Amino acid sequence: MVSFLLVRWPKAAVLLLALLFVLGFDAPAFAVSTADVLEALKYTYGTDRVLYLASLEVVLWNMLKRKDMRVGGRGQSLMPIRTANTGIFQGITQGGTLPTTRATAATEEASFSLQEFYGAINITWKLLQDASQDRFAFERAVDFCDTAFRARMFRLINADLLGTGLGELGVLPAVDDQATVTVDSMPLVDLGMVVDLMDASNNNTKIITAEAVLAVDVINNTITQTSAAASTAAGDYYTVAGTVSTAGSLHMAGLLAWASDANPETVVGNLGGINRSTTGNDFWKATLLSNSGNTRPLTEDLLLQGGDSVRKRGGKPVNKWISNLSIIRRYHEVLREDTFFAMSQAKEFGSGVGVGRDESAMKQGENSDGGTIYRFSGVEWHADPFFRSNRLIGFNDEHFWIGHGENETPDVLSNVF
Repeated sequence: MVSFLLVRWPKAAVLLLALLFVLGFDAPAFAVSTADVLEALKYTYGTDRVLYLASLEVVLWNMLKRKDMRVGGRGQSLMPIRTANTGIFQGITQGGTLPTTRATAATEEASFSLQEFYGAINITWKLLQDASQDRFAFERAVDFCDTAFRARMFRLINADLLGTGLGELGVLPAVDDQATVTVDSMPLVDLGMVVDLMDASNNNTKIITAEAVLAVDVINNTITQTSAAASTAAGDYYTVAGTVSTAGSLHMAGLLAWASDANPETVVGNLGGINRSTTGNDFWKATLLSNSGNTRPLTEDLLLQGGDSVRKRGGKPVNKWISNLSIIRRYHEVLREDTFFAMSQAKEFGSGVGVGRDESAMKQGENSDGGTIYRFSGVEWHADPFFRSNRLIGFNDEHFWIGHGENETPDVLSNVF
């Protein structure tokens, strides 16, 4: 099946992923006090770039291809899908009566509306005045704001691409009624981001409303805000403040919305307007090896099953695997056991690194696609440190891409000045 992702910047975003799907990204607007900016600006006078000591990786965004697309006059992107072929072909006796059976082709049409988004940066006259006192200070101040805005913008884009359409920045694995809440994977929030903690049972009730993130612990996967959470449950999630309610979700329907055999949440809407629950719409489903939601060890057989299911449903083999780092460590253990069994010795993966792996070959950083030294059946395995826990997805990247209109990404401050 053919699909694509269409994004028109900055007014609209439409994503068609794995088959075809709508994506958008929430407004990465944030408030910055004068004192905060001036403090950072002090360092811009003496260095070309202020260091940001946190992960800037946006692996899935970098993995998806980008393609210039145009949208029709109705402000929609429409995708016709052939669901049944036409004609009959059967054997008859020589000179026999011709069959009267006929069969016509059948189609579905997936439709996607455009969505407008908004981003803003606060810059005070005081900052501009102070920056004007040095020959290069203004240029560096603008660069500082650009870099900070890009980091937040791409963090939120990648969060949507990784999500189910709710813009999840962190999902609770269990009840956690505290001011410091543990989530099930590396948090996609950063300091100062204003978030809601949503009740997943109705995607409308806010357990925490519009509070700034005070601390993020990426090792223990915790998020701290001022108020203590109350009446939480497994599945409750953080999202950008004011972007999810019964009125709808202002987020993209990400990879986990498509890697599913059920419709997304009601506030997200059916992907392309096609109901996966309707008889005959199996073509709009992904294959899940979910084990009824119960975790189990990663095995070679499970990976082979997953690859075979993509071939059966999509007609093409898996050419990309993606997971978080924890699952890759489990895969490393599987390879280590096989190596020892076959060679009766512990041999390193890669040259000259001792027992372990060649870490220099593990791609990382804000421009990385998360490539690793690992392969399964010769297929590349990518690591996104923010990917949801206990999930591994195999797909063929010829089935989707990111399309855009005037700009691949929104214009930043330096392009305005």
